[in-house]
Amino acid sequence: MKGNNSEVDENDSARTYTNMKTLFAGMQSFGSLAFGFILDRWGVRTGLAINFLACASCYYILSITDTVELLYLSRVPGLAMAGFLCAQTAVIKLTPAGPGRLVALGRLTSAYTIGGVIGPFVGGQLGATGDYFVGAKLACAGSLVAVALVFLLPKSMDEGMEKVAKGVKGRGGKKNSGEKEEKSWSSRVQLVLSLVWLFLFVKIMTSIANSMARSAQPVILKRLGIKEDGMGTVMSFQFAFGGFANAFLLAPITELMGGHVSKVVRNCILVMGLGYVVQAIVYSDAGSAFLFDGATTTTDGSTMMYPFIGMIMVLSIFQYSLGTAITAVTSTLVPKNMQGTLMGLEHSFFAIAYMVGPQLGNKGLEVGGVSGLSAACAVFFGGVFLVFSMFYTEEPVKTGKVKKK
Repeated sequence: MKGNNSEVDENDSARTYTNMKTLFAGMQSFGSLAFGFILDRWGVRTGLAINFLACASCYYILSITDTVELLYLSRVPGLAMAGFLCAQTAVIKLTPAGPGRLVALGRLTSAYTIGGVIGPFVGGQLGATGDYFVGAKLACAGSLVAVALVFLLPKSMDEGMEKVAKGVKGRGGKKNSGEKEEKSWSSRVQLVLSLVWLFLFVKIMTSIANSMARSAQPVILKRLGIKEDGMGTVMSFQFAFGGFANAFLLAPITELMGGHVSKVVRNCILVMGLGYVVQAIVYSDAGSAFLFDGATTTTDGSTMMYPFIGMIMVLSIFQYSLGTAITAVTSTLVPKNMQGTLMGLEHSFFAIAYMVGPQLGNKGLEVGGVSGLSAACAVFFGGVFLVFSMFYTEEPVKTGKVKKK
């Protein structure tokens, strides 16, 4: 009975974790759409201030949480937590299309991963001590400091963006083409979707598959015998691998492919699909029996732990490169005064994927184990690759040669 109770508790924890991620993603899907309009209309500084205030609210609620209801309430400020969206919009609006923007977006993602590397590791160490609230208290204080730092950003950054949003007068007192009138939010969304629907389709479908796999990782790692501190270390290295790829590999690989960013998109889809196929085979009954001395379940952590960790590390490299490459392509196809709307849509679709994906991932793990879940992810990537190959007709972006400083 004890073993059965432990299994029930583990399943309940997994469902709660999944439901929390789904709720947060749902909040972000609505919030990102609104934030896109805010960024186009009022600028990045305002957006960042709102974002960090929301972060502080979230972490404060977590620091006083003693019920499941408060835990769910802490996800509500997720409506306005869009820091990465703000940063991406600033980079796109302040850099010209081409190699400079691609490199800047890659480095931005790498900077983001620094927090992803340090945060889970430190959180795992703090959690191992038994105090689950000290991390939230520190995060709340850090968010309030960030609000103050926002006001140190140069005003010229938003002033330049306001000129684009309102339409800059050219020679003869006329506004530049493409910026003649203010469009409603719905008109902006329709125009953006008509221009970049294929790449947004790729983003949402691959994000669903990635979120399926990522949401199940803590449960899988726990079954493999990894403790809290070890789990945090694995997640930190996973972020680090993705950050390394964006900072050092994305630009030279793109240049090697002739400067065509969409080829990076296509090849990342293909490689990740094949990666999930390999993972499905390795952790199938036949694969585990052949490779892991007859083991047929993931409970044999002594033999099955390290191959799984290695595979998720490799997949993380292509996952981050794929997301950055998609943004580099779409940002060149949309008018500059609608870049905030574009980023809002991208992040909203991304959030929707992470609202749907964890539910599918948790179910897939329960029904098919690691092999079944990996096979489902491979099917997603295979379908996306077929659709992309069918509808992609011309290369919209050529970044050219990346100049070395």
